[in-house]
Amino acid sequence: MTAHRPSASIRRSGRSARGYTLLEIALVVTIIVLLVGAVVPLSSGFIREQRMRDAVRELLVLAKTARTEAMTTGRAAEVIFDKRGFALRRAGEEEPSESVTLARGMSYQLFPFSADKPLKPDGQRWIFQPTGLCEPVSVRIIENEAWIEVRFDPLTAGIEEETYNIP
Repeated sequence: MTAHRPSASIRRSGRSARGYTLLEIALVVTIIVLLVGAVVPLSSGFIREQRMRDAVRELLVLAKTARTEAMTTGRAAEVIFDKRGFALRRAGEEEPSESVTLARGMSYQLFPFSADKPLKPDGQRWIFQPTGLCEPVSVRIIENEAWIEVRFDPLTAGIEEETYNIP
């Protein structure tokens, strides 16, 4: 019986070990550039949407605070709309105690219940009665061609409906 012994030397194929070719490197770089090119526009739209949603969230906080303040003190509170943003004025105060300034490049429009067309903010007051009721209002936050519009519920001061256009 013969035993088969492994050879002391390892046989190599005809190809020697090599690195990546210039073509392979260029292909990988091209794929990375294409992926980054697709992700950047998507993330910029996402960032824009987040900025607009932050403004809506801040307005919601002011509305809820005004409603709570009016109900607990028994005196009307109000949210004031001006060109730069919105502010909360509590009962008995001359100046707003809390304010929110919109980010650069953002604006907004008001759609009061009785208005035929949107209004540009210029000192309008959104009054919250001690009963917790307020006038129904819609607000459209705008940045470039994108916008988010929310309609507030007059009973709860919460967001009743939201529509948006974010290209």
